[in-house]
Amino acid sequence: LLLSISASWVGVSQLARASEVENEELQHVSVVPLVSWANATAWILLASPFVLRQARDTKSCGGSLITSTAFKVYQPAQFMAIALSTNIAYIGALHYLQASLNTAIFSISPVFTLLLSSTFLPVEGLPTSQTRTLSEKVFSELQTRRAASVLLSVVGVLLIVQPWKKEEPNHGSRHARFMGAALSLFSALGTATYQVYFKKTFGDSMQPEEVGLFLAYMGCFASLGMGTSLMAALRGGVYQLDLEKVPWALVLSTALSSSLFNFLMKFGLSRETPVTTSLGTQIGIPLNLLLDVLVVGSHIDFSQVMGTLTMLASFTLWHMGSEAVHAAKKPPASSGSAAARLLAE
Repeated sequence: LLLSISASWVGVSQLARASEVENEELQHVSVVPLVSWANATAWILLASPFVLRQARDTKSCGGSLITSTAFKVYQPAQFMAIALSTNIAYIGALHYLQASLNTAIFSISPVFTLLLSSTFLPVEGLPTSQTRTLSEKVFSELQTRRAASVLLSVVGVLLIVQPWKKEEPNHGSRHARFMGAALSLFSALGTATYQVYFKKTFGDSMQPEEVGLFLAYMGCFASLGMGTSLMAALRGGVYQLDLEKVPWALVLSTALSSSLFNFLMKFGLSRETPVTTSLGTQIGIPLNLLLDVLVVGSHIDFSQVMGTLTMLASFTLWHMGSEAVHAAKKPPASSGSAAARLLAE
């Protein structure tokens, strides 16, 4: 699941970057607003499995789409603002940064996720009846293996981004790098907020079909709102984009990858903790670096290699900590046959 999340995330990063670069060469206008609208519209397709099953089971899905027990109708609208602003910020950062650098900065998200999780979600191994103050929660979390794992991810980000490195001509202006970093950090914070809020609201209750339906609801709201604004901007000449010159193949591919990534991410939140899912996306960093070398022709130095290994070590440390927690919770094996032990579990 985490590998699939990572691979789909790499697809979003590389395809969005490629569509932005190609469109800039054709008409010197950013395609970010159009890509953001296409991404939201593609989410509507994720309702297809739910609709098809309802149509097959009941022969009529007219009222079933608004009676799912997993969530209320108005809840997707509550998440839409966070998701939409995060999506626009992340794709906008690709206008200023290479996909690998944008991915590396975005990977600071586990830090925000860890802090928000320790504040708003119950801690594993701690009785829910035991209450603690906010400072006690944060201080206790900072002493765990999870905090060490997140710290390693921060070190890896710094080694890959290399903020101490002198500016080079092919890296863009200082202002462009600052804007790209700011947008990527904002998207990281928005993603952490979304994940923790999603987990706190739904927990482990959502099934795959309901995840798709939830995203489809969000896609309807976002597509209608963004589509109206985009149409008005195009008609009024505010957004001077020639639709005939748009690289539609790349735009649509980005939208499909975004749908897959968001579906896998939301489904992963129903199976894992927000920090685990957030750290899992770091597996995509070496893939993005490799693609930047092969496709964009970027140069990777020793520091970036060490940063990549450090971030993968961070995920490994987190996984070891999670295994230890699950092992401590598991009841001792009973004597007797294997069938008896299996039935006992």
